[in-house]
Amino acid sequence: MKKIIVVGIILLFLGSSVPALAKTQSSLSKTIPSISALSAEDYQVYIGAGMYREHEGKIGYGWHMTVENTGDTTITVVRSYNETTLSGKVLFNNSFPPISLGPGGWINCGGTNFHLIARIYLTVVVGNITYSKTGYMIGVFVIIVG
Repeated sequence: MKKIIVVGIILLFLGSSVPALAKTQSSLSKTIPSISALSAEDYQVYIGAGMYREHEGKIGYGWHMTVENTGDTTITVVRSYNETTLSGKVLFNNSFPPISLGPGGWINCGGTNFHLIARIYLTVVVGNITYSKTGYMIGVFVIIVG
């Protein structure tokens, strides 16, 4: 039990020193420099820790993914959430069905599970652009590290 607490404190320290950036994985693979990702299609993607936060956070109770369509065309959004042990064993794997999001619309999902320590992967795909963040879940608390 003491080892788990020590590992948790180390992860909290690491999580507080690493910025939470949305990563774009496309043919050009680049990092979005701001907390939210604003594209030419006029949508915003928020991925972070904290179930009840409007925008990204690095540490919080649970996790959330939000997409806001700020443009005037319909976009297609796919979200997925995966949890593994530190050794890579899959604990939870969920991909939400694609959703068409009309102008002015938004979609939000979030949650939490209870594992002593798990690695989490949060992914949102809008059109052909993928935004993802990774982190750790310690009990019901999430730390976003990348």
